[in-house]
Amino acid sequence: MQKQCPTCNGSGQISYFLGESRFLLTYEECPDCMGTGIVQEENDSEQNSFDEQD
Repeated sequence: MQKQCPTCNGSGQISYFLGESRFLLTYEECPDCMGTGIVQEENDSEQNSFDEQD
C-alpha cells in the first residue's frame, strides 16, 4: 500500500538554508522516498507469509 511521504509531505524534495547568511535556499531529493513523494507501507499480513512453516 502506498502513502504520502511524511518527510517531504509528498513533494519529493526537502529544502534547507545554506551558507552563513542563510539567504540561499537549497532543494534536494528526499532520501526517504527517493524523490517520488510516496513511500511503501508494510503490511503485517505480507510479512507473515514469509515466515518459515514447520
